[in-house]
Amino acid sequence: MLRLLSLIAAALMLGAAASPGKLVRDGQRIEWTMGEGRKVYRLGDLTAVFDRVQCAPLGEECEDGDVDPVLTITRADGSSVKLDGSPMQNILMLGRLSKDGPVVAFFQDYTGGMHCCQRMRVVTPAGDALTVADLGGYDGAEIGWPKDVDGDGTRDIVVSDDRFLYAFESYAASVAPPKVLNVVDGAVRDVSAEPRFAKIFEKAAASARKACIAEDYPNGACAAWAAAAARLGTLDAVWPVILTEYRKEPATWPDRCKVERSEDGECPEGQLIEYPDYPAGLRAFLVETGYIPAA
Repeated sequence: MLRLLSLIAAALMLGAAASPGKLVRDGQRIEWTMGEGRKVYRLGDLTAVFDRVQCAPLGEECEDGDVDPVLTITRADGSSVKLDGSPMQNILMLGRLSKDGPVVAFFQDYTGGMHCCQRMRVVTPAGDALTVADLGGYDGAEIGWPKDVDGDGTRDIVVSDDRFLYAFESYAASVAPPKVLNVVDGAVRDVSAEPRFAKIFEKAAASARKACIAEDYPNGACAAWAAAAARLGTLDAVWPVILTEYRKEPATWPDRCKVERSEDGECPEGQLIEYPDYPAGLRAFLVETGYIPAA
């Protein structure tokens, strides 16, 4: 009897080791907070473990008893990576970015701050290891499981180009054009300029055009319209309308600092580039952000 019980226990342990954690669906949204304690999920050859760990004593921010949220992704061959999470909100999705591709981990965590930030990272296989591709931080908006927008078999990550926020108007009056990212062989590629995504920018251009023409504070919307038109190759056609619709007073257009600004946003003396008017600033901004080539 004792031998039988031992065999049953060994079998249970073997089963747990072979398939740890909760099996999830491709692209299933998993939300975790620190109050939930340790959670384990799996799909294919990836296992994801959310847990709280003792924080590293790096300064005053870490005191005795403090814990940090950590996500550990492990592959069946034993390779693993650890990602620091958020004490507020962590969202994980496991799945394939293409039909025959490997299982990847798409991780979003909320960093906090005004209008900010949903940090996004993707863990993908890279030879004998796992690699972390940083997708950047975005304006507090959760991005769902990527979708194949253009029908080529690869899931596309559609986010916003937040460089346009505050550039020409206040945050509330700013409009950010879309940006399309792909993760290929563990690397992030901005594929926004490729013609196959024209429908995304056609929709964005129509929405920004309406705001550019109708709003009392149009400069943010006009900038987004110009950016979307540049992606579509129609900027020259819409430019005369933008020149008619933009708000002349009070003047709001970007300047550029040749070096990194101070913590309070000040640019060192002699390093500031100022533009004479909104059209000049907008053109320079579109060049700097890669929407149009330099003249």
